[in-house]
Amino acid sequence: MELRDIAGFVTDYRSGNDSALVDCLRRVAAPEFLRPLLARHAAAEAPDRAYRHPNGFSKIVLLADPQFQLRLHVWRPAPEYPAATENVHGHRWDFASAVLAGGYRFQEFAHDARGEEFRGYLYHGHDGGRTYSMSPTGEARLRCTFDAELSSGSSYLLTADVLHRVVAPTGGTTVSLVLQGPHREIPVEVYAKEDLEAGDAIPLAPLPREQVARELERVLDLVGG
Repeated sequence: MELRDIAGFVTDYRSGNDSALVDCLRRVAAPEFLRPLLARHAAAEAPDRAYRHPNGFSKIVLLADPQFQLRLHVWRPAPEYPAATENVHGHRWDFASAVLAGGYRFQEFAHDARGEEFRGYLYHGHDGGRTYSMSPTGEARLRCTFDAELSSGSSYLLTADVLHRVVAPTGGTTVSLVLQGPHREIPVEVYAKEDLEAGDAIPLAPLPREQVARELERVLDLVGG
């Protein structure tokens, strides 16, 4: 698998092959491809595009192309990172996800006047993804339409408009691999139980290069089989 091979799967997906993103991700997650990729990033001198996501996980970009992005999401309990309740949200792109280690609770939501009350926002990314802003949209009611525990080996496709969240694991480490497809010009909805930080340029928390290398080495130990 090379960059052009992954791009080919993404092109197939855009052409109507709904299974292409998940099929590609399963091949990328194979040890013969993933282990060398993780090892190269762990040993690289250049800083990775990685940061601590407000939803409670470390996000590490492994490959980036105009058509796609391949990244790791790592949930690791630590005193400096208290467990966060992930906000219900959509995206600007369809994506495939595979759980490589551990597991998490995954939920989907839909607007419903009889549902649970949330505070609504629109998300806006800025500065090449280094900052973001939130625009309040008022109260909304959402109903959970899907709720399942996903474990290592699970994979799925999610379209940009599906509202969802991951309930952060509380024990052990969970790692997922995400293949993000091309951007779509749609608003990104976010719903939270509490007021979210407002502002025109809220900075993300970049991870130091040394911390990224350690994290990748730990992931290699977890998914090396």
